[in-house]
Amino acid sequence: MTASAATPWLADRLSGPPRAARVLAAGPQAVYVDDGGAAVGVLARDAAAVPVGLRTRLDRLPDVSGAVVGDGRIRLGDVVVEVTRLSTADVPRLPRLADQAPLLADLFRPGTDERLDDVRAALPAAALQRLALGDPAAAEALLGLGDGLTPLGDDVLAGWLVTRRAAGLGHGAVAAAVMAGLNRTTTLSATLLQRAAAGESLPQLRRLLVGVAASLPPAGLRPLLHDLLAVGHSSGAGLATGAALAVPIRRIP
Repeated sequence: MTASAATPWLADRLSGPPRAARVLAAGPQAVYVDDGGAAVGVLARDAAAVPVGLRTRLDRLPDVSGAVVGDGRIRLGDVVVEVTRLSTADVPRLPRLADQAPLLADLFRPGTDERLDDVRAALPAAALQRLALGDPAAAEALLGLGDGLTPLGDDVLAGWLVTRRAAGLGHGAVAAAVMAGLNRTTTLSATLLQRAAAGESLPQLRRLLVGVAASLPPAGLRPLLHDLLAVGHSSGAGLATGAALAVPIRRIP
């Protein structure tokens, strides 16, 4: 039996009776399965700590074609991963974040990092402008846009949802549009968007937002931004872009 940490949402999800689950994606660092329409997973030591995954200290995961979920466990072949402790993926409420538009504008200005510039280049400028205004039409334009298990447009929306909630600015109309369109994206991305609307995200984004809310100087924020941008091929950059668009008065060049 392998010990793991899970968010309360995930632990509750796994508490039901054992049932077969279809594998959505399997690799040495992460395995994701479809549990009744929601994506849940097992994460090895070096995997990105997404809120839908059991976090373990395993060096690598087995190559599997099926899984069994339930009784507080996920079974991957001969490997059984059990929830042994709870962890948090919540981004805390950060009221001061709502006043940090100038700091965000400086942190995310064009040319800061080519990965951020690549996100802007890959997505429709009009959709990003609408998202900055809190227009639900942005969700319709961005949902499912891009390749992979978590399309880039979804990553931007997730970063926006988490940041708006943390800043106490509300995300109602955009969140409703996102939830209504989840069938247009992947199961994993849809589940991560649901968790983002509930305030859960990667620890790298949480640390960056806490730093911005605390008005850390640029020298203190840039390493936190670098850690976020290092997540995945473009997921971290997408989350960062969404966060930058979430606070009013932020403008897209």
